[in-house]
Amino acid sequence: MDDRMFGVPCPECGKGTIEPVRFQNYKTKVKAYPFVVPEAIVGVCDTCNARAFDPRETKRWRDLFYQRFEDEEIFYSHEEIKALRESLGLSVVDFAQLIGCTRQSIYNWERQDRINQQTRTVDLMMKLVAKSLASEPVDIISFLLKEAEKMGVKIELQRSLV
Repeated sequence: MDDRMFGVPCPECGKGTIEPVRFQNYKTKVKAYPFVVPEAIVGVCDTCNARAFDPRETKRWRDLFYQRFEDEEIFYSHEEIKALRESLGLSVVDFAQLIGCTRQSIYNWERQDRINQQTRTVDLMMKLVAKSLASEPVDIISFLLKEAEKMGVKIELQRSLV
């Protein structure tokens, strides 16, 4: 935590002081998806209740977010990415070109000790490639709706798919 962000005047009201407050099951959004942080520390003005967020704390939330989706096998793991690429018989360069990213990204995502998770868009693209490779017919809209539900988002179409 950046102690410099606490005990300072509130930038919103100018009257109160930003103090650290510990929240259990803090509801937020990460990358526009709903997420509950088991325990979060947020700066809160003791007068107007305005909130201030430490960048290191929000990075921790983002790490928890990605870890949850890897633990629950919502995002492809490094092994699954490598297995998909190899099942296509593609080099890292060719696979990167196929799914629209850089070869360095593929190298990073296939590493067991990877630091960064693939983006949600690329993860969905790889899953669509895998379904296509399995010769399954792919209803892309239904597929995307189911994947969104895994992320905690319920989307209802305004028109019928039939």
